[in-house]
Amino acid sequence: MKVSDSVFNVGVSDKDIDLFEGLYVVPNGIAYNSYVVFDEKITVFDTVDSRFSDEWLANLAGVLGDKKPDYLVVEHMEPDHSASIARFVEKYPDAKVVANARIFSMRAQFFGDG
Repeated sequence: MKVSDSVFNVGVSDKDIDLFEGLYVVPNGIAYNSYVVFDEKITVFDTVDSRFSDEWLANLAGVLGDKKPDYLVVEHMEPDHSASIARFVEKYPDAKVVANARIFSMRAQFFGDG
């Protein structure tokens, strides 16, 4: 979805979930937000829950066309923001993942892949 001429929402909607983080009732589901910003470099902000990796990557490819992202910015390690990092890196190996040091140290705790 186009937000502006240079910003696109490539997130996905989860209509099947009834509890967010196992605690909060979400009767209408939730959205996993992810954005692409086109500027001097192309930056993707956040990934999505792993159950929606394929849909998210398709959304991303649809917006990117034949372009490749330069960066993936991961804002924090909760799986709704970070669970598809490995899939992103697999598809776009030249992109740099940008996050704070704590995120990188926590990655193995969340996903077991170091």
